[in-house]
Amino acid sequence: MSGRVLFIAYYFPPLGGVGVQRTLKYARYLPLWGWRPVVVTPRNPAYLVRDPSLLDQLPADLEIERTSGLEPARLPNAVARLLSRGDRSGPAASKASAMVGSPTGGGIFGKLLWKSMIAWNRLWARILFPDAEAGWVGFAVRRGMAVHRREAVDVIYSTSSPISCHVAASRIAAKTGLRWIADFRDPWIGNAFAADVPRRLGRRREKLELEIVTRADRIVFATEGLREAYSARYPFAADRMVVITNGYDRADSVASGTLARDESPNRRFRLVYTGSLYGDTELAVFLDGLDLAVERHPELRDRLEVEFVGWLNANNRRVASAYTQPERLGSVLKFSDFLPHGEAMQRLAGADALLQIIGDGPNKGQIQGGKLMEYLGQDKQILAVVPEGVAREMLDELGWGICADPTPEGVASGLWRLLSEPLPTGRADPEGRYDRVNLARQLASILDELKDRDGPVE
Repeated sequence: MSGRVLFIAYYFPPLGGVGVQRTLKYARYLPLWGWRPVVVTPRNPAYLVRDPSLLDQLPADLEIERTSGLEPARLPNAVARLLSRGDRSGPAASKASAMVGSPTGGGIFGKLLWKSMIAWNRLWARILFPDAEAGWVGFAVRRGMAVHRREAVDVIYSTSSPISCHVAASRIAAKTGLRWIADFRDPWIGNAFAADVPRRLGRRREKLELEIVTRADRIVFATEGLREAYSARYPFAADRMVVITNGYDRADSVASGTLARDESPNRRFRLVYTGSLYGDTELAVFLDGLDLAVERHPELRDRLEVEFVGWLNANNRRVASAYTQPERLGSVLKFSDFLPHGEAMQRLAGADALLQIIGDGPNKGQIQGGKLMEYLGQDKQILAVVPEGVAREMLDELGWGICADPTPEGVASGLWRLLSEPLPTGRADPEGRYDRVNLARQLASILDELKDRDGPVE
């Protein structure tokens, strides 16, 4: 074996959602390239989305160290489950920024309790730094040190969000002298979906991010756009920054099979989106465009079916409710709750084409989207309603997909192209550059380099 790598990862099975997949696949495929991971992760995290089926994808001999932690968000989570009558379909109560809207039950007492929990989250958002998971850092550090004392590890790998993973890894690296890889699945400073923060907190974040970039031996990003943004912000560290994209796992596609469907000549063309929708404009823009396309081509009411599979925030639930009315798009549009990853992959396998949506706005051109990469493994046509940026560039390089501007007119035109042009054949990624097995090899190469290097990493 080449070595042993310590993973510091908050999002890990049985948690679900797209944020889990990157670390899960590294844990699954790094052993093929000689690296043995040991994962430090919380035992009972405050995050609400669970997908126990993902545990079946982990190697039987994978070392997983589950630790305690202090997370105040557990209390609002319990209240949210109570007031939503046990609904666990989305992560609304797991983040302070998502606790908006009103409870679905509980009467006056329930509303008062809900408001109290919002105040509770706001209080802790002011106290905890750098994020709501800060109370887990000390536990992760102690467990990571114990793992290293029991059997030495060679390199540390941490992945954010939450940024607290990097804080824990930095402390372990300082105590042990081990090399450290900091992986940014998303940006911290300049995140397109993050709420604005007070100036003082913004300065604290900038200082911490600078410390992480300065101390890490390698900084890994999921897109070239992110690497370019961070290289411009921290030019002194540009030579330590690399890109390892998200990707797809052929094993997932094979395991998902294809759902039985109506193959009659008059069957509907199925366009499917899987994943949560956090932004407040993307869904509305797409549905405005869908409405426009149906207005221009009324036959689409009998020809097209669009399904969204995943969690919606409060605003998007209101938008969905309005558009699924019979007089609007009720005959065309369908929304399904969050599904375990395997079932969501089955929905993709049973579709004619797959949908990605990224709204327009500051820094959104840097977003590629994990779901878009998973779509590639299905070898189906993709309608990408995305701004100019890394998502379009990736599809252009592959010569795959239909790209549309994130405007109602762009959506309407893109939908008509999708239904008018022949579906592609062959492989979306014939060279396998986004295959998870090959991406794990890229990380293994960095681990090999850091393990074999003596002295300071330049």
